[in-house]
Amino acid sequence: MIKRTIILIAIATFLLSCSKTIIKDEIKEKLSTIQYKDIDASELPMEFNVLSDTRSGMWSVMFYDLDNNISLFEYNQNKNLLPASNLKIVTTAAALKVLGPFYQFRTDFFYTGKINKKLNLLDGDIIVYGSGDPTIGQDYFRDSTLTEFQVIADSLKKNLGIDYIRGNIKVYNPVKHDNMFGKGWDVDDLPHYYSAIISPIAFNENLIKIIIKDGKINALPDYPFKFKLDTIPDMERSNFTRILGTDSVIVRSNFEKRVQGYITVQDPEKNFINALERYLKKNDISVMHEEIQDSTISIAPLCTIYSDSLLSIAHKCNIESNNFYAEQLFRETAKIFSADNLVSDSLRNIDLSYGNILKLNSELYSRLFGINNFEVMDGSGLSRRNFFSAEKFIKVLKLMKKDRNFVTYLSSFPNPGKDGTLEFKFVHPDLNNVLFAKSGSMSGVNDFTGYLITKKGTRIAFSILNNYYNFSRGIVNRKLEKMLVYVVNNY
Repeated sequence: MIKRTIILIAIATFLLSCSKTIIKDEIKEKLSTIQYKDIDASELPMEFNVLSDTRSGMWSVMFYDLDNNISLFEYNQNKNLLPASNLKIVTTAAALKVLGPFYQFRTDFFYTGKINKKLNLLDGDIIVYGSGDPTIGQDYFRDSTLTEFQVIADSLKKNLGIDYIRGNIKVYNPVKHDNMFGKGWDVDDLPHYYSAIISPIAFNENLIKIIIKDGKINALPDYPFKFKLDTIPDMERSNFTRILGTDSVIVRSNFEKRVQGYITVQDPEKNFINALERYLKKNDISVMHEEIQDSTISIAPLCTIYSDSLLSIAHKCNIESNNFYAEQLFRETAKIFSADNLVSDSLRNIDLSYGNILKLNSELYSRLFGINNFEVMDGSGLSRRNFFSAEKFIKVLKLMKKDRNFVTYLSSFPNPGKDGTLEFKFVHPDLNNVLFAKSGSMSGVNDFTGYLITKKGTRIAFSILNNYYNFSRGIVNRKLEKMLVYVVNNY
């Protein structure tokens, strides 16, 4: 609670800050429209000299004064580089514009057949139709009540008097193979927790916790993995690898220490159905798994469960940099936009194959943010086929600064030393409560984009994209921090 109060105060400071101070000419000369081909270390403040270091890789950088509507610094600002998780701030911005902050995913439940009131028996199936709610089961390891599943149990038992379901729980809209992952995701990433299959129905983000304890291995929640154990006596750190396309998991460990980690599931629908059946059983509702053959069987609504609002989902996307949430949001935004009157006729109400999802979001970003010449292949930034420039990020940040949902948007950005991915990064005292920014990193990529308040109260939008550097990430972060501190203290 204290952390959130501090963050809200910082947001209020950002909204109220407004400096009309004209930038001093001598500073403006040092930091203004320096192009990549002309860069000279002598032209830059010491804190920016890293840009001319041949070991520092490729850069696209821009700082923009939001109060005076002037670009402070541009360095290779139009060069498209890998944005990594910085792309999530575009995904959430578009979602807020199209869906609104109070939008909720919905999952509808139906039942087929007839109810035998004497036997408290449903002579039929339960049908599930989902829209990609990423929040179902998110509190599995913290809260045993699973409020969303309780709604289903109450609808069956209290409302309809059902204790037994003769049929099965079935998913009406199964995951499409080409929608499972973003385009260009590295095959080596796919078994890991940050690359879970994207699906219309999901439980616990399509992840299972693997626990090694007392020489035994367990999966929570229970899932029919086939474990292949590889005992390596001198191994210090255990690892889990799921063989792609299967539920076989290779576990390498000395099996002496307690170890836990997460692994993705191959079949999200099975994971969801298993979890729901276990919960119904706890509520004394049994699923009997008989096949119902009646072709004339009727169907009726049972209940609907709703996700957290987009307010909460955007927070999870950006502060925690959750890829699964971002991907579900990316697909839902495209779906809603496809029915919009503004969309091109060729893209209106089309099938939501992944290729069309990419086309829809690309057109949406062009329309909303006035950008072109970019590549977006997913919503999370995990793909190495995404390409975005610093100037394009600035256009997104500028537009959102004027948006009625800006407070929601800004509150979804991590604060250094406070929460999320920046809890232990960029904690220089001069950046305390004045920096709202999203980091983005993968092998060879270290990006940083967001908002900044200077000591004079000037509000700055900035984007620093750095690819293919030949330093350690810690060194790069310290150099980025020096850039930000310089701007805070000189504007």
